[in-house]
Amino acid sequence: MTAWVPLAIALALLGLFIVPNYLRAGAWKQEANSYRAVANESAARQDGLIEIQHDVDRLRTELVQRGRVLPNTPDKGGLLTSLARAADNKGVYTHQSKSGKLAPMDIPGVQGGKAMRRTVDVQMTGTFDSLFGAVRATENLKSLVTVRSIEFACNPNAPQVNSVIDASFTFDEYFTDRAVDANVSTSAPRGVKNGSK
Repeated sequence: MTAWVPLAIALALLGLFIVPNYLRAGAWKQEANSYRAVANESAARQDGLIEIQHDVDRLRTELVQRGRVLPNTPDKGGLLTSLARAADNKGVYTHQSKSGKLAPMDIPGVQGGKAMRRTVDVQMTGTFDSLFGAVRATENLKSLVTVRSIEFACNPNAPQVNSVIDASFTFDEYFTDRAVDANVSTSAPRGVKNGSK
């Protein structure tokens, strides 16, 4: 009888304390694992956020170095002004510019991104250096302008020693999606001048 007393006490302790604590420890371990997973996910998101911040800083630096702005009105684009200024340079003999209407367009790679585009056709006669300088001037504008096409042809009426050529340029000028056509028409010839050397 006395041998069963310690055994009964041991079984009672096992049932009252050890087994529940063991079960409770299993639940705690599972909860700890879930917290650890949350902590790891949070750390991964933090690392991802830091990486995104570095990418943003890099893109901002690249924008300052290479970026172009989108004007909100056509008169702020600067392309026609740049072409008219180039027409006054030495070596340019005739110049005519014709701009089209603003047309909406989607921005590739940007969901919901919209912009306005205007095509400008230019005819120029002059030396190759002067005409190439006109194109280089448009590339240095702060606004976004791209060259769609360039065509050169020898001018049959010019003396061969002058190396005068006829050029046709097509530019695309970009604006914000809120831009509207100016009241003053820009489709008329601009800066036409004739001369000979």
